[in-house]
Amino acid sequence: MNDALHSLAANAGIETSWQDAFGVHHDVPDTTLRAVLTALGLPCESTSQCSGSLALLASEEQQIPTLVTAYASSAVEIPGTVGRFRIVGPSGEIIDGSAEPSGSGRVRLAPVKLPGDYIVEFNNHEYSLAVAPRRAFTVTDAMTRVGIDIARRPWGLAAQAYAIRQRNDDIMGDFVALSQLAESVARQGAHALAISPLHALFAAEPRHYSPYAPSSRIALNPVYVAELSLRESAPPTDLVDWSTANKRRMTALRNAFIRDEQDPNFVAFEQAASKPIKQHALFEALSAFQVACGGAMDWRNWPTSWRSPYGDMIESVSSELGSEIRFHLYAQYRAAQALASVQSAARTAGMAIGLITDLAVGADPAGSDAWSQQEAMLRGLTIGAPPDALSREGQAWGLTAFSPRGSQHTGHAGFRAVLRAAMEHAGGVRIDHAMGWRRLWVIPDGASSTEGCYLQYPFNDLLRLALLESHRNQAILVAEDLGTVPEGFREDLAERGILGMSVMWFERDGSRFVPPANWRRPTMATTTTHDLPTTAGWWRGADIEWRKRLGLAGDSCEQRQQDRASLWAACTLSGSASGSMPLPDENDAIASAIASHLGSTKAELAVLPIEDALALISQANIPGTTDQHPNWRRMVPGVAESMLDESHVKDRIKALNMRRNSLEE
Repeated sequence: MNDALHSLAANAGIETSWQDAFGVHHDVPDTTLRAVLTALGLPCESTSQCSGSLALLASEEQQIPTLVTAYASSAVEIPGTVGRFRIVGPSGEIIDGSAEPSGSGRVRLAPVKLPGDYIVEFNNHEYSLAVAPRRAFTVTDAMTRVGIDIARRPWGLAAQAYAIRQRNDDIMGDFVALSQLAESVARQGAHALAISPLHALFAAEPRHYSPYAPSSRIALNPVYVAELSLRESAPPTDLVDWSTANKRRMTALRNAFIRDEQDPNFVAFEQAASKPIKQHALFEALSAFQVACGGAMDWRNWPTSWRSPYGDMIESVSSELGSEIRFHLYAQYRAAQALASVQSAARTAGMAIGLITDLAVGADPAGSDAWSQQEAMLRGLTIGAPPDALSREGQAWGLTAFSPRGSQHTGHAGFRAVLRAAMEHAGGVRIDHAMGWRRLWVIPDGASSTEGCYLQYPFNDLLRLALLESHRNQAILVAEDLGTVPEGFREDLAERGILGMSVMWFERDGSRFVPPANWRRPTMATTTTHDLPTTAGWWRGADIEWRKRLGLAGDSCEQRQQDRASLWAACTLSGSASGSMPLPDENDAIASAIASHLGSTKAELAVLPIEDALALISQANIPGTTDQHPNWRRMVPGVAESMLDESHVKDRIKALNMRRNSLEE
C-alpha cells in the first residue's frame, strides 16, 4: 500500500520529500499525501484505489486537454495519432494540414504565427488553443511606446490603496486619492504606481479586510469608490475603520444605484458583464441575505441547495433577489469605471507604465471564487509556505487556490479570468508568490504548516497564458520570487521578459549588504515590502520590539546594531551616504540615504514604498498575526495631492530620480 500511495502521489505531481531553507531533509507524512490526493479527486485509501487512480491519470495523459497552449511560430504538440487537422483563428483564418508524429503518443501540428486564441479541429473534436508570444510586454516596451529614451531607467512609488486619502477627515483611501497620488508622483518623474490588491472582499462582513485574503480575485472591491455626495466629516484617524468605511460607501453606492439604475452605460455593462462577475454579484446578494437572517457569510454553511451557483433553487432565489444582484453589478460597474480613471490619470500625467496592480496568490475558501469555481479549486487544503528565513515557523495562509487537475479540466478559465482582471485597467501586475505557477506548499486543513508538501502545477501552460494576457493588455509582469525558490525558476521568468523582485533586506552576502549595482537586473527593485519593516522602522528597531511583544522570533538588538553598520557601509560604497552613521531615531537621514541607494540599482524598475519616501516607522503587516497588530489598517499621514510636497521628501525623491537617470550601461 505504501509503495502504491507514493507512486500515485508522484504521478499526481506531489513531491513526497522536501528540503527546507536551512538544508534539512523532510519526508512527507502519508496522512498528508492522502489528504492532498483526495483534494485532487484521486481516491487512495487502498491499494486498489491507488491503482485505479493511477490508471485514470495515465488515461488523462493520452487525452487532448480542454485547452492547449503553445508559443507563436512554434509547432503545436498534442496527444494523438496522425490525421488531418484544422486550426481556425480569431478572424476566421484557417490553417489546414496533417499531424506529424513527434514520439511518445503525441503529434505535431503546424505552427501559428500570431499570439491569440484559436480553435483546433482534430479527429472530429474541437479544442481551444492559446498561442503566446515568446516574451511578455516589458518595461522597455512601455517606455518605447510613449517615446521615452530607454536609457532613462524608470522608477515608481508603491502604496497601500486603503492608506491614501483625499482629505484629512477621510476614513480610508479611495480611487480618487490614488489618481491624485499618481499625478503627484508623476510630476516628480515616476513612471509607475504599484498598489495593494483591489480584489473584492466580503461586503456582508467587512471585518474580513485583508487584501490578500479576498472573496474574489476577479471582482473589484467597491469600497474604494469615492461618493462625495454622502460625505460625513470625521476626526482624523491613523487607522482604517473598515466596517464604518464599508457601511458609508456601500450606502452611498446604493443611493447612486437608485439614480443610475437605468443609465445606458450601466445597462450596457450589465449586459456585457462576464460570467464570473455576474456570479460574484449573485454570491454577494445571497451572502447578504444569509447574514441579515442570522446565517453565515461562508457558503459552506448555507442551505445545501444554495451551495452551488447552479440549480433550480438558486434560479428561484436569484429571481427574488434580482434588485440586490443588480446593485452588486452596479457596484462592480462603478469600481471598474473608477479604476480605469486612475490608470488614465497616471498615463495622462506622463507615466509610461502607470498602475501596477497586485494579484493575490489565493482566495478565501468561504468566498465568491471558491463558491462559483468549485470544480477548479482545492478543497480540504490551505496554501502557505514551509519554514524559511522570513518565517521560521512556516506559514499557513488559510487560503485556497486552483487545483492543478481541476484548473486543467476547465481550460484554466479561472486562472485566465484573474489575469485579465488584474491587467484590464493597469500597466502591469505583481504576481504574489509567483512560485505557485510551478509548485505550491499545500497543508491539510487542521495540520501545522510543517506537515504540508509541494504540489506541482502546469507551469508551461500558466506561463504562456500569462504572457498572452500581458501581450493583449500591454502590461508588464512582476513575479514575487521571494522565499524558497525552485531551481531555475528565476532564469525561466527572465528569459520570458518577466521581472523578479530584488528587496534590499534580502540582498546580502553573509553579513554584507550587496551593492544595488550588483542586484539582479531583470527585477523590480525595492527597499521593502508590506510584510517587512520600513527602512526607518528597521533602523530604529521598531520591528524587533513588535516581534518581542508578539512572541515571534526575530533579530536581537545586538545583531541589528551590526546590521546597521553594514547597511551604512553599503550606502557609503554606493555613493548614497557619507560621514557618521545616523542615530537609530534619525528617520529622515537614513530614509534619504536609502532612497538614493535604491536609485543606484541597475534593476529594470525601482520602486520606493511610500512609507520610505515619508520616512515612516510602522509597517503594513506582520505575517503570522491578525488583530494582535493593526495589519492592513495604517493610514499614511497627509493627503494624496500634497503628501510628497514637503521639501525634504521632494529632495529625497529627486535624488532617487537623478540617480536612476544617470546610470550607465
